[in-house]
Amino acid sequence: MLRGVRVFTAFFLFCLPLACASSPRIFVDGMTVPVTVVNRTRDSICFLYLSPINGDSWTDDVLGSGTVAEGATRTIRVPPGNWDIRIENCQHEGGSILRGARIARGSALVLQ
Repeated sequence: MLRGVRVFTAFFLFCLPLACASSPRIFVDGMTVPVTVVNRTRDSICFLYLSPINGDSWTDDVLGSGTVAEGATRTIRVPPGNWDIRIENCQHEGGSILRGARIARGSALVLQ
């Protein structure tokens, strides 16, 4: 399960300004950056959600119909900025949350 998952992020370029609208469900004008998700857990990751830091609501699943299998890497596109990130396995278990992640072009989200 993901309860004991440690989430680390690595950033390779400077953080860009926040590019989200008042609702976290809307990606403004297609402004997104690639983020590499590296799954080093013992479970597949099927759901990944974003929320403005300390926000009350989460985006729709940014993985869409895709998953990140155990030991796999996948690149997704998300708005740059500061986010809380929630991940869940395919049974919606775990719910590990990384608070205050800064997402910029070239970011990597390493799940351990």
